[in-house]
Amino acid sequence: MPNPDDSQLQQISLNAHGTPPNSPLPATISQNGITNLQLIAFNELFEVAFFNQLLLNITTNVEGYFIANDADRDFTIQVLTAILAQEEVHALTANTGLKHFNQVPIEPCNYTFPVSTFDEAIALAATFTDVVLGTLQDVIVRFAAANDVDLTRIIAATIGNEGEQQGWFRLLQDKIPSESPTLTTSDVNFAFTAIQSFVIPGTCPNIELINLKTFPALNIVTPPEAKTQEILVSFSVSKEEAQSLADGKLWLTYVNQLNVPITEPLGLFEVDKEEGVVVAKALFPYDDNLLNGLTIAAVTGSEGPFADVNAVAEATLFGPGLIIVN
Repeated sequence: MPNPDDSQLQQISLNAHGTPPNSPLPATISQNGITNLQLIAFNELFEVAFFNQLLLNITTNVEGYFIANDADRDFTIQVLTAILAQEEVHALTANTGLKHFNQVPIEPCNYTFPVSTFDEAIALAATFTDVVLGTLQDVIVRFAAANDVDLTRIIAATIGNEGEQQGWFRLLQDKIPSESPTLTTSDVNFAFTAIQSFVIPGTCPNIELINLKTFPALNIVTPPEAKTQEILVSFSVSKEEAQSLADGKLWLTYVNQLNVPITEPLGLFEVDKEEGVVVAKALFPYDDNLLNGLTIAAVTGSEGPFADVNAVAEATLFGPGLIIVN
């Protein structure tokens, strides 16, 4: 990867329990469609790197990744070998599509993963898979809106595969495999930003080809439980921006499942004007909205109302903050 020869591709297909799709691609594609394929390739290459490293850590018994029970270890290796190869197929499919439309394939970056144990790795995999499942919904809508309808079926098939993976990640965390009746939707710009949190800056050969926004980071300081409560979030600003925040109004906007986004006033808790770090608090209204599964939080400069996640992304100042409940 990312350029396997014929024998390597055959082995990827064997491990993935299936081949890259060979259905004919359309003759033309919109510019938005190209961006969709670039984002998918960018994400899938990140996932390939993650699962490759996780599988390596388990097979070489790295501290924190040792699985004592032989049967459990063997099955985990079997599952992750398939998942890794399936993500390789996803990445190759997106880049093959770009080549078909005479576009430069997206190349992998160098990555860093903030985990040191198997359990932490699975929790992280479940989080970014949730974001992927939401983002691919947005990709389908964008393909359809741009008359790239012939490309929607493969995305729907990929969503199914990612959902099967997610069920296993959730079972490993002692959670029910099906998270919610309709999975939280996302926006391609949120996904593009979230993936970059794992990228070592300056290591992406052609990330500049992807015409999407990168938002300043939003950190969830106090991840909520399954109850209504106040939570703390943080973000970084310039000294000048920190000085002016006291005079402005901000909101924390939540996207959950396929419901209308929820906006809560964001109160400043602490502003470090020298370091430019802002800690703020807002209500997480779980009880009235059953905010289960993935909730995407964003600091917005408006209280809306927002019709959908894309409208939230348009108004986002900091984000996305990722919250998982249940």
